[in-house]
This record gives sequence, structure tokens and C-alpha cells, in this order.
Amino acid sequence: MSIKQSVRNVLEPAIWFICLLVIWQMIVKIFDVPIYVLPAPSDFIERIFLDYEKLLSHGWISTKLIIWGFFSGAIPGIAMGYLIANFQWCEKLLYPLVVFIQGLPKITLAPLMLVWFGFSDFPKILLTALITFFPVLVDSVIGFKSVDKRIYYLSRSTGANWWQTFKFIQLPSAAPYIISGFKITIVVSVTVVIVVELLNSRNGLGYLVLRGMTGNDTPLIFATLVVGSLIGVILSYCVDLIDRLLLPWRSLK
Repeated sequence: MSIKQSVRNVLEPAIWFICLLVIWQMIVKIFDVPIYVLPAPSDFIERIFLDYEKLLSHGWISTKLIIWGFFSGAIPGIAMGYLIANFQWCEKLLYPLVVFIQGLPKITLAPLMLVWFGFSDFPKILLTALITFFPVLVDSVIGFKSVDKRIYYLSRSTGANWWQTFKFIQLPSAAPYIISGFKITIVVSVTVVIVVELLNSRNGLGYLVLRGMTGNDTPLIFATLVVGSLIGVILSYCVDLIDRLLLPWRSLK
């Protein structure tokens, strides 16, 4: 991808976003909407500049939890995806159990985790890991099963061992599917952490949202949500960067 195309991919969404904010600002001012109902973009953008230290501090706390929860769910998801794809007994034994756990309404587990673990970071990481786990698992299974069986025969005929087969055949074939799962779950992880922090936290972005709700401080709520969205965008771009570094041929399409 050329530099011109990369700049265009960044500028186009930014221009559309700025246009949306301008329309939002005009509607709020024209209809004189109260600030506690819907603040104008100028109100919460000003709040971001005024409280940037607090937003950065709590945003960093949430970001660490997002990253820990994401990898805590993604790594086991890849490992179990490999087992289910390659061993029939694992598919029969583990897959129904995983589907059952996935069917549980996980957000509703947050109050229960508050009783079990208190106001620690563990329930936030655990819940994020649970929500991350299943999409990565499904994409990993599809990826590992996508390998042509004839390639296995070829690798055996050349004397390749298990590690060589995994490193040079299975993992490269499954990587596009796994990274697609990453792109889906990394953004969802941001939402999960903030929601759990609303119920079970003394810090983080969710805590700031709760403070804003308690004090009818709507600009603070919107400022916090903007910071959370920026974190999601940055993490999503990080996954895209990993995709381009590990799978450079995909960016040429």
C-alpha cells in the first residue's frame, strides 16, 4: 500500500467524522438542547482538554485491562482451536462445552464476580477473556481446518516433524483467520471493560462514566466515551499493523 493511499485511508474517515461533529454542533445550538441532555461537541471536546490528565490516567488503566483480557482469551482460544481442528475427540468433548459457556449472558456475570472477587482487576480481565475467547476459537478452528490434506502428505514425505508442520504449514494457513478474529474482539474488549468498570471499579473509564452519571455531568460522560473510542481505534490499528507485518501479501491485494 502506497503512502498516498495510507494517508487517504486516514483522512477520509477523519473528514466524515468532523462533518458529523459540525452537524451535531449546529443541531444542538439551533434547537437549544440542554447540556445535561445532549452536550455539543465543543462542550465535551473542551472537557477533554481541561481534564486530559485524569482521562489519560484512567484511560491507561482501562487499556491495560483490555490488553490483559484480550490476550488471556485469545491465546487459549488459538490453542483450543488447534486441538479441536486436529483431534476429533477434542471436538466431540470440548466444543459442546465451549458453545454452552458462550451461550451464558456474560455481562450479567459481572455482579456475581463482584461478590466473588471484590473490586480487584481480576473479574474485568476474566470477563473480557471469556468474551474474546469464543470468536478467536471459532476462527482458529476454521483456519487450522483450511489446510489442504495433501500438504500434510507432502510434509510427511519430506520428513517434517510436528513443530515444522505447525510452524511452516498450519500456523501460516490459520493466521489470516486468527487475525480476523482479533479484529473483531479487540474492539468488543473495550466495551466489555468499560461496562464492567461501571459495576465493579474504583478507577478506569467506566468509573468516570459512573461519576458523570452520578453528578449529571454529561460532558464528562461524552468525553470519556470519546477516549474509549480512541482507544478502540488505536488498538484496532495495532492489529492491522500486526496483520501487515506478519501477512504482508494480504495488503497487496
